Amino acid sequence: IKNISQIKELKKIKIIASFISIKTEISTEPLNNYLLSLGKKICLPVIKNNNNLIFRLFDKKNKLKKGMFGILEPNENCKALFPELILTPCLAFDKYGYRLGYGGGYYDKTFKQYNNIGHSFISVTVAFDGQRVNNVVNDQNDQKTDYILTEKKIYITNENSVYR
Repeated sequence: IKNISQIKELKKIKIIASFISIKTEISTEPLNNYLLSLGKKICLPVIKNNNNLIFRLFDKKNKLKKGMFGILEPNENCKALFPELILTPCLAFDKYGYRLGYGGGYYDKTFKQYNNIGHSFISVTVAFDGQRVNNVVNDQNDQKTDYILTEKKIYITNENSVYR
């Protein structure tokens, strides 16, 4: 929680896309609760037929339903939002800002779509520090993230591909 506050843009951001952790992913529940306590709107990913994500408002009053792959998501009645900051899960990450997801490319496609329509956002990979690898294999479809948030620190990726 203390590491995310190092993102200087966080204060002015109103809408944050997060996710509900599955399997052995780092738990986002304390982070989501913290962001809600700051008055941020939280939205969660929903996979659409075109394999892009939309993000629907997360409201603790509305019950989440199981979506594709059994991942909990808001129902269709929850408003779709365009987040200013997007937290992404991963299996591994590298110092260049690349992440290895579960193979569907959903976040990469969504980042590309947002860039194509001119929607500005900050992307943050959320992981355990032990998930860092030397190099994540990537291609032209893979999108870098701006930050990597771990339980130990926040890594800032830049054009020179070094941690700051």
